[in-house]
Amino acid sequence: MYVPNPSPRRVQLRVAALVAAAWLLVTALVAARAAAVVPPLLLLATASLLRGGRSLLDRLMLAAALLLGATCAAGLGFSVWPWGLHPVAVGGTAATALILLAAASGRRPSLPRPRWSDAVALAAAGVVGLVAAWPVWHAGADRRLAIMLDGEDLGRHAAVFDAIRRTGGYLFADHARAGRYVYGGMIDYPQGSHLLAGLLDGFVRSSGSDFGSGTAMLTHYLWFTIAGYTFLALALLWAAQWVAAGALTPARCLPLAALIAAVCAAGEMLELLSFGYPSQVLGLAEAVLLLALLVRPLPRVRDQLLLVAALLTAVGFTYYLYLPPVGLAALIWLGTHWRRAARRPVALALAALCGVAAAAPMAYGLLFADQAGALFTIGYLVLSRDALTALAALVATGLLTRRGRHSRIWRRYALAFVPVAAFAGVLLAGQRMFGVGSGYYANKALYLVFALLLVGAGAVALHLPPPAVSRRHRSLPAAVPALVAIVALTGAGRGDTPYQPQPGGSWGRAWLAGPVAARTDQARLLLRASARLPGDAPVLVVGDDTGYESYRMTLFLSTIQRTSGATAGAIYNHLPVTAPDRLDASVASMPGPVRLLALSDAAEERARAVCARHPAARVVVVRV
Repeated sequence: MYVPNPSPRRVQLRVAALVAAAWLLVTALVAARAAAVVPPLLLLATASLLRGGRSLLDRLMLAAALLLGATCAAGLGFSVWPWGLHPVAVGGTAATALILLAAASGRRPSLPRPRWSDAVALAAAGVVGLVAAWPVWHAGADRRLAIMLDGEDLGRHAAVFDAIRRTGGYLFADHARAGRYVYGGMIDYPQGSHLLAGLLDGFVRSSGSDFGSGTAMLTHYLWFTIAGYTFLALALLWAAQWVAAGALTPARCLPLAALIAAVCAAGEMLELLSFGYPSQVLGLAEAVLLLALLVRPLPRVRDQLLLVAALLTAVGFTYYLYLPPVGLAALIWLGTHWRRAARRPVALALAALCGVAAAAPMAYGLLFADQAGALFTIGYLVLSRDALTALAALVATGLLTRRGRHSRIWRRYALAFVPVAAFAGVLLAGQRMFGVGSGYYANKALYLVFALLLVGAGAVALHLPPPAVSRRHRSLPAAVPALVAIVALTGAGRGDTPYQPQPGGSWGRAWLAGPVAARTDQARLLLRASARLPGDAPVLVVGDDTGYESYRMTLFLSTIQRTSGATAGAIYNHLPVTAPDRLDASVASMPGPVRLLALSDAAEERARAVCARHPAARVVVVRV
């Protein structure tokens, strides 16, 4: 039976009706304080319009990749339009964009069915998420703050997250306004993860103006940090299955998922959560998704170019340390698929434009924001060399098999591995050349190497017969050698004791044990001080020590009281935290009134001596 095509006017009326319905739905959900369901609905809607992937999880991960890049790019618009990050404006605009894209492409919503591999990946990621959330789930405000105190960086990241919510967009869009909320050095820091967390927080609170108390803000950000780490685990699990799909059976998938989940729940990856590196975590997840798509591209060139462009944008705006290696890997892929890509000139031009835009934050930070000098910073983040070597040996054994050498996917994997490993090697060599050891950012680059090796761990299945010729009842025994190899090779690296937390010897055990009693006592003191002292003037903590603990407590107290901008001159005065005259320099750098919070009799005596040396400063000593 012939069905005539609808007239253009009817199509336009249908699209207009859908747009109006979407705006009404988002407005109603925000009014009912149920706006938290909007982001998952947008994710499902995006997944239904994409094509590619054989399972539901495949489609959802592709949709998440696209939305990550789109959110980072849209943040530039949020920074200048009058509605900021208001959930109605953001949700309605996103829904409108999806409806218009569906109408322009002619695609109707369609989702594939879930597969057994989806259940394996989601279950393994759920275990990681449970481990990550366990110390926080039933913890009180003091214990949650104590967990954050273990990682100094979370205080700065939380301040950026809060400032983005208050300003309604990227901080670098308005330096003068952002300087009232955060330390100037963070205004030009890559803010993709903070923007995403601020955007989601508006939906969670169903408000664009409800920012919560300082402690509630920290709690929300801690949960976003845990969610980001769980997403990293899911990205690693999915990428490993995506790359090794042709060699995996259900039985072979289980040891692979167990390895990745174990590393994320108890191994080196958990260090990123305990130290408080949310930008690196999300940037690592985005880089892993991009590399997986370069190793095993989508069959539709237009969709592949769109996703590569989105993920390059996401990495560039979230954690641009990883942009050079993944950008070079993307160029290598483009060079080997140039003829197919050239048939889609519009998509290719858009991808090129996004690639240039992705490099803008890195170029600005290195050339104009004095961030190049930080490349050779000395830090405490050190990746286990034994575990890295063992995992590399494991993956190499699979790549050197006859099946590995003849597989297009695994050849592309080896090709993508070269720029990632070379970039880390260049940073390591630079650190050695400048005489500062292995270095902070060199080890962060090694985490991308480590993540890509985890994704490639499925290469061990290449030692086994192809799934198509393996008998069903023999699939489980066939997976035993792979499981034994994984346990033996990764277990061999556990003697790398200098890189393990002490006491405990396991990152998972240390995380589940929670903060030490001294850290909880500090958190309680900060909460009492925050409740007692108004936030109209900055507070500097003066403890018995003359260094790091006082500095860290001052940092977090300023975050809780939302005085990070006013306190920045005292916290970041370019003197070592152990310098004897640091407190004097801090008081001298404060143009307005300041309170010195003394934690003991000896600290109070020091504080009053500083006051005597600076009679012109408006200083008040408070004893707690």
